[in-house]
Amino acid sequence: MKVFFKNALKVSFTSLIATIIVTILLLGLLNLAGFDSKIIHMIGKVFIAIALPFLILNPVFGFIYSFFVKGKMKILFIFLHLASICTISVLAFISFMFRYFVPFAP
Repeated sequence: MKVFFKNALKVSFTSLIATIIVTILLLGLLNLAGFDSKIIHMIGKVFIAIALPFLILNPVFGFIYSFFVKGKMKILFIFLHLASICTISVLAFISFMFRYFVPFAP
């Protein structure tokens, strides 16, 4: 583990890939909301409870590690992590607004 965390490029890349995979899984899980099964809803609630804190913390840590990457990849990783943070923040804001404040929301 010490070797992994000392290499900022590996940490930043792994953080970016994990964020993308969890986001895709979360969006895929939200598409299953149309099914009327208690098991699917229970799995969905547990996955959302685990995935949302992960999607808040993981891109931030990857963004911080991106500043320690050497070479030309530094700017690319900074922009990719920043785009990830902004996208997740906007999606969370929109879903919160539609859920609690917009009267025509599902």
